[in-house]
Amino acid sequence: MGEASTGWLTSGQAATLCSVKPDTVQKWIRKGRLCAQRTAGGHYRIAQQDIEPFLTGPVAARWFAPPPAGCRPQPLRCWEYLNDNGAVRDSCMKCVVYRVRAAWCFEVAGLGPEIGHARTFCSAQNSCQDCVYYQRVSGTAKVLVISADERLVSRLSVEGHDGLSLTFTANAYEASALIGAIRPGFVIVDVDLCGAGEPPLLECLLHESRVPGLRIIRCGLRGHQVATPSGNSLIPAWLEKPFDRAAIDRIIRSIPVEQCPTAAPDR
Repeated sequence: MGEASTGWLTSGQAATLCSVKPDTVQKWIRKGRLCAQRTAGGHYRIAQQDIEPFLTGPVAARWFAPPPAGCRPQPLRCWEYLNDNGAVRDSCMKCVVYRVRAAWCFEVAGLGPEIGHARTFCSAQNSCQDCVYYQRVSGTAKVLVISADERLVSRLSVEGHDGLSLTFTANAYEASALIGAIRPGFVIVDVDLCGAGEPPLLECLLHESRVPGLRIIRCGLRGHQVATPSGNSLIPAWLEKPFDRAAIDRIIRSIPVEQCPTAAPDR
């Protein structure tokens, strides 16, 4: 690549690596978002390390180090965590975060539309703090418990467990309003409460557009468990009553994400 071998790129070379036009690179430079030097002839030269956050080309590096090779299970990135029943969404495949395998989508959310952030899920919330993926990587999990079992609610209310924020309701109607208000990442549905009304409730929760990535944990007395509908990945587990907050935490941690030390927990 000529000058690239010296550690410096022309604006055209940088544009190729970033899948944008040279004019876009020059706009980044003029706005102060990208550092560059001027040659004696007045041309821009960009240090290779300065262009790395914008890379989308075949030589692009990860923005963050990948997890250790022996780490199992592997932590999920945003396009994996917010999947469409196991499949990566088409819009995610077009997003710069997916194309360069960035660790955390929120690190590039403010870079502007020209960077190629699809913002597939951003329109569903007011800020990153409303996103269930952001909540997880920042060390918090919001859980809505739908149950009229007073003993269960009492037990879960008094126990403390760092990183879990629990909200309770005794009926499905109130649950709908609470989902919009608190935007939980998980909903625990007591099948003993719902009975014959469980399938319609599950269907509504699975298509809850206000909270992309919402996962459902069903619970009930021994012998009440039924098969997970269609093996849906958004219904990851069953809890037998009685259970405690530690049991909820184990299920949540079984769906791993890579913790981000720079993300401020929304507590």
